[in-house]
Amino acid sequence: MRLHQYLQQFECLNIFFALLVLNLKRVNALMDDANEVIGQPNILCNADTIDMQFRTKRQFAGKVYVKGSYNKPECRVDYSSKTADGRPKGGIRLNHGACNMDRQRMITPDGMMFSTVLIISFHPLFVTRMDKAYHIKCMYREAARTVTAALDVSNLPTEAVQSDLPMPTCSYTIRSDQLDGSVLKYARVGDQVVHRWECNSDEYGLLVHSCYVEDGQGEKQMIIDENGLENNLIKSHRFCRKKQILKPQFSCHTDHLLLGDPTYVEALNMAYRESFVFKFADRVAVRFQCEIRLCLKDEGGCEGITVG
Repeated sequence: MRLHQYLQQFECLNIFFALLVLNLKRVNALMDDANEVIGQPNILCNADTIDMQFRTKRQFAGKVYVKGSYNKPECRVDYSSKTADGRPKGGIRLNHGACNMDRQRMITPDGMMFSTVLIISFHPLFVTRMDKAYHIKCMYREAARTVTAALDVSNLPTEAVQSDLPMPTCSYTIRSDQLDGSVLKYARVGDQVVHRWECNSDEYGLLVHSCYVEDGQGEKQMIIDENGLENNLIKSHRFCRKKQILKPQFSCHTDHLLLGDPTYVEALNMAYRESFVFKFADRVAVRFQCEIRLCLKDEGGCEGITVG
């Protein structure tokens, strides 16, 4: 009798272990078949947006959202509601400053840092172990560059005033009479000219500062200080005339014999100043040198730096 009971108990244990092994195999099969992110996401730092793209093991039908902003429609992308195209990938695009995106001005290196945390979720309702969280950062660097323009000046009418344009991104030119006048090749002392600084960028503004005029023999005079203003030491008197550079208006300038404060266009990527050709006594060359500071216009990055 007891032997029969032992045999029944042994048979029950065998059945239990067989079911346990079968369930473990099913769990492993489900884990092997679970969807997941392949590799690292691809991050694109654009002028005013941040893009994240990623690939998955199988077709992605989950959600991508900003941590802490799930309930905001503009802060998530629900792929379960999109038309299934069978492609194992997903992504999201965020505007700068949207969805509580963090923004920090950096000192070393100079620039603006945008960052946020993105969640890739595979389950329609819950956060599971297959989900991934990524701390996304985009650094927009700002740069300071020095641009130069050289002039050879003579009292003789046949001598030339020449301007070099060596900078690939930013330039400093001296033009005849108007803002869009021709770049000077020849000029006389006393001719009216326009100093023009510009950088070919819609994302950055500029500040012209620390401008010097040199005679090529060691004589040097600051004409615009480090804050981008006319040096008080060279101010002598004021004069007024009708200005027709961008549009007719009446304007007063300080010390028309040298160079006054630069005027900035609304886009902040160009500045100009009217002046008259001058030179040092008993010298045949004059050289202008200025520094240009760049700032990111997006999200007020140029406030307190350049002049609008």
